[in-house]
Amino acid sequence: MRRTLVKWLFATYLLGSGTIWSILILPLFPFVGRNKRYRLAKMWCRAMVSMMRVITGVTCSIEGLEHLPHGPCIVLSRHESTWETLAFMALFPRRISFVFKHDLMKIPFFGCVLRGLDMVSLNRGSIRQAHQAVTRECAARLKKGDVVVIFPEGTRVPHDAPLKLASGGVRLACATKVPVVPIVHDAGKVWPAKGWPDHGGHIRVIVTPCLPLECEVPQELNRMAQAQMDEALAVLR
Repeated sequence: MRRTLVKWLFATYLLGSGTIWSILILPLFPFVGRNKRYRLAKMWCRAMVSMMRVITGVTCSIEGLEHLPHGPCIVLSRHESTWETLAFMALFPRRISFVFKHDLMKIPFFGCVLRGLDMVSLNRGSIRQAHQAVTRECAARLKKGDVVVIFPEGTRVPHDAPLKLASGGVRLACATKVPVVPIVHDAGKVWPAKGWPDHGGHIRVIVTPCLPLECEVPQELNRMAQAQMDEALAVLR
């Protein structure tokens, strides 16, 4: 009974506050620049992390931030829940741009905020056309100094699922000549791939070292990313 109450209380807070905050900040978007829009959205993400601790008892921490380069980079992240798509903006000191499904832009209010944040949308049509469009958009965000976050597994997976990386992220790195930083976390332990958190726990995010810049073979780069992420995931299991 308590778990059900916690789950729906948090879901109500998240959806309700997200809608209200979107309505409040959207009128400001035409009058503020790209970075200020991001800061406005980041304020809500920080509030979400705090309220998650209050309502559900879930805390979080991030390790290895020193591995993030000072300039633009591509982050390959494990995708286990909705948590990372919200909390990363609160936890990372740098501006991040997610590569997300274009369908999210259809969500009332929230979709308009996403569009205003100037991130990268993936329209799943022709694979070749989608790859070309995402490469072009990501290259533009990297030129602005962003950290581009890609979920190379393509969809949310349970925490104990084997890691299977698609090569799109490393091919983008080879095309743009920027560093690749693999990241893992264990959010799926408390916030499942499908559903809401209903009990306390601690989420750890581990930022692993950059992959070698001199490696320009996507298959080899993907193999190294897989090895680093598997090793870090073993620490979280």
